[in-house]
Amino acid sequence: MECRCFEGLFSESPQELTALQRGIGPGIHAALEGWVCLVTSSAPRKSREVYARLTADALGFYKDKPQMVYDPVQIATAVEGIASPSDGIAPEEVVLLAHIASVLGRSQGSQHVRLSDGRGKWWQLTPASPELVTKWAEALAKRFDKFKTARRRSSMYTAVQQDDLKQQLEAASQQRRLWRRLVALLPCAPRRDFSEAVGGSFVPYRGSREGVGDLVDQDALSQVTDADLMEAQALHWSDSAVTFLQTCKGLPEDLLPDFLYSVRKGVPDGLKRLIWPLAAGQALASKVSDVNADDVYNNLLDRSFGGVHPHEFQDPVPTFCQGVQGVEDAPALSAVVKHLWLLKPQGQHTLRRLLWVSQLTSNHVEFCPFLPNLMATLLSFFTEAETMFIVRELLLEAENAPGGESPKIILNLSQMQKQAKLLVREGKKRGIIPNILAHLESLGLNTEEVATRLLQDGLASKLNFRALCRLVGAFLGEGSEVILRFALALLKQSEEALLACSSSNEVMDFLETMIQRQQGNHEEVNALTKVAYSLPLRNLSMARVSSSWKISYAAPKQAYEKHMFCRPRLYEPRGSVPDEIWEAIWPWVPANCRVFDPHLIYTPVVDGTSLRTCLEKCKKCRDAAMCFFVYSEFGDVLGGFSPVIWARTSGYLDLMTSFRAAEDAFVFRRLQGKTTVDVFTWTGANQMLMQASELHGLIFGGDDAAVHVNKDLTRATSSASRSFSSPPLLEENHGESKVDGVRDSFEICRFEVFALL
Repeated sequence: MECRCFEGLFSESPQELTALQRGIGPGIHAALEGWVCLVTSSAPRKSREVYARLTADALGFYKDKPQMVYDPVQIATAVEGIASPSDGIAPEEVVLLAHIASVLGRSQGSQHVRLSDGRGKWWQLTPASPELVTKWAEALAKRFDKFKTARRRSSMYTAVQQDDLKQQLEAASQQRRLWRRLVALLPCAPRRDFSEAVGGSFVPYRGSREGVGDLVDQDALSQVTDADLMEAQALHWSDSAVTFLQTCKGLPEDLLPDFLYSVRKGVPDGLKRLIWPLAAGQALASKVSDVNADDVYNNLLDRSFGGVHPHEFQDPVPTFCQGVQGVEDAPALSAVVKHLWLLKPQGQHTLRRLLWVSQLTSNHVEFCPFLPNLMATLLSFFTEAETMFIVRELLLEAENAPGGESPKIILNLSQMQKQAKLLVREGKKRGIIPNILAHLESLGLNTEEVATRLLQDGLASKLNFRALCRLVGAFLGEGSEVILRFALALLKQSEEALLACSSSNEVMDFLETMIQRQQGNHEEVNALTKVAYSLPLRNLSMARVSSSWKISYAAPKQAYEKHMFCRPRLYEPRGSVPDEIWEAIWPWVPANCRVFDPHLIYTPVVDGTSLRTCLEKCKKCRDAAMCFFVYSEFGDVLGGFSPVIWARTSGYLDLMTSFRAAEDAFVFRRLQGKTTVDVFTWTGANQMLMQASELHGLIFGGDDAAVHVNKDLTRATSSASRSFSSPPLLEENHGESKVDGVRDSFEICRFEVFALL
C-alpha cells in the first residue's frame, strides 16, 4: 500500500487540504473501502450498515457508496458541512487517524475490528467475511503505525520538559498524599488507572509495543503473541505516566496502589523492562536508576563459581521441585519449565546458570518449582543480569518477611501446603468454587492435594505464555496471592467441564491438559484476569493456617536422600576436569572440606613430568585435602578424593597420624561415552589409604590399588580394591588383559592434582 502521507502538501487552499483529509475530491486514493456493520460507543446496542472508506488520513462512514466529486463548489459545500450525507458526497462521520490510540482485530479468529481514541470513544467494524476482517485490520494497523511513529518523533520530551513534568506531578502528589493514605486503609478503597492518578496528558503510550530480549526465539514468541493483546495493554499507560516512571527510582507510596492496579491489566512488551522491575520494588530501565545489575550479578557469579564462569550446563540442574511424590530425583529442565521452547539454546543455558547461582547463593530456596518458570519468563524480556537482580530482590524480600505473613514467593513445602489449604478454605465460600470442590470430594479426590499440584509451579503448566505473563507482572508487585487468585479463577472458568467429569482420573486429565485448550488472545487473558480479581477474597494471611501435614503428596519423605546440588568454585588454571564431573563428585566431599576451593597445584604439562616435583608441590599444601584425576587415552576419567594430600611415605600412610578421618575418602570414574559418574566410598576393610614414593609411584587404595600411577607419571593401572569395594575402574574393551583382578597398565594422557585451599 502506498504511503500517501503527503497527498495535497502543495494544495493552494485550506479547503483543499481539509477535503483531502476527509477523503473528498478527485484523485483521493482509498486504501480500502466496502460495506461494513458499524457499532459505536455512542450507540453500543445499535448496529447499522455503512460504506467505510479508508484514506491516508481518515476513515469515513457513508450512508451510500460515495460519488467521485470534481466540482470545486461541491467540494467546498462538503467541507463546510452544507452538503447532506444523502447527497452521496459527504460522509456521515469521519474518524481522523491522528486521533486513534489503538486498533484491535489482528488476532486470528477475530470477528470485528475496533478503533479507540484516548478518551474512551470507539468504533467497531464488522465486515461480511472473516477474510475481510483481516484485510481491514491490517490496513488500519499499517496506517495507525505510521501516525504513531510520527507522533512519537514529534513529541519527544526535552530534559527541561521532563523536569517540569516531574515537579508538577510531585506537587500534585503532595496535595493528595495524606488523603490517599487514609483511603488506602479502607478495604473497599477505590482504585483507578495509574495514568489517571498521575495526571497530565491522557494520550496512550506512543512507543513500540514490542520489546524482547536477545535470549528468546522471536519466531517462537510470535506464535504465542496476540497483536490485539499488546495494543489493548498499551492503552492503560499514557505518555505522561511512562515519562513519569522513567524518572522514578521507586514508586511513591501514595501511587503504588494505582500502579499495581494498572499492572494487573497488563503491560505491553515494549514497557516490561521499565514497569516490571518497578513492580518488584527497584527501577532498572529508568533514566535515574542507580542500580548496576551487571555488577551485582558478576559478584554473585564469583560467589557461585569462583574465577571461572561456566558457559554451558547439562541436566540435572537445580529446579527446586524435589521432595513430592513422583519427583524424587532431579528432573530434566524441560519437564519443569513448560515454556522452555521459547528460549534459544543460549537462553536455556543461561537459565541453567541462573538456577545454579540461586542454589549456590541462597540457603532459603527449598521447594519452588515456580522459580525456574519465573526466570524463563523474565529472560524473554530482560538480560541475564537483570533477571537475576529481579529474582534476587524477590528472594531477599521473602527471606526477610515475618513468619505469619503470606510470603512474596513460596520457598518450601510447608508454605506450599499452607497455600493449598488457603485455596480450599477460600474456595468453599459462597461465590467462589464451592460446587467444584464438593464434586471433587465426591469423586474421592483430596482437594488439598489437587490444589498443591495446581499451585506448585505457579500455574506455569496450566496457562498459555501470555496469560502467564499477565500473572507474572501482577505477581512481581503483589506476591504469591496473585497465583492463588488465578488458580481459583481458572477453576471457576472451568466449572461446567469439571462438574461434568465422572471420575477422579478424568478430573486430573482435564487439569493436566488445560493449557492445550487456551488461545492466549486478549479476550481470554482479560476474562481470566477479571474473574481473578472479582473474587471476594478477604484474608489470605498464612498466620492462622495449620502447618500439619495432611497432604501425603507433599509430606516429607521417609528414608529419602534428596539429590544434592553443589559444585566447587574454580580458578585459573582450572585444569581439564569437565563441569559435570565436578558436579557429580562434589556432593561426596565432606561438608567440612566443601568450604574450601580446589586449586590446581600440579599437572605434568605445566610443571614437568616428575614425581619429585609433584610431591614437593603437595608438600606446600600438607594440611589440605585433595582431589586427583587420571585421564586415559580412550577418554576415561578416574581418580579419587583423599582427606590427606600426597606425601612421601615408607609403605602405606599411618592413618593415626592424619587429622582427618579416612572414612571420607572415595574413588570415582566416568567411562568414555557415559554420562554418569560412579563413586565408590571407603569401606574400612583395611587401613591402606595411600602411599607415595619415587620408587613405587602413587598408590591409592590397598589389597590391590584402586589407582596406581607409576613413578614416571606416564602409565597407570586400576584393580579391584578392598579399600573401596571397587571393581577395576577401566573396562576390558580398552585392550587390557585381566589376571586375578589386576589389569595391565594404560597410558596416561593427563594427570592433575587439586588441593582444597
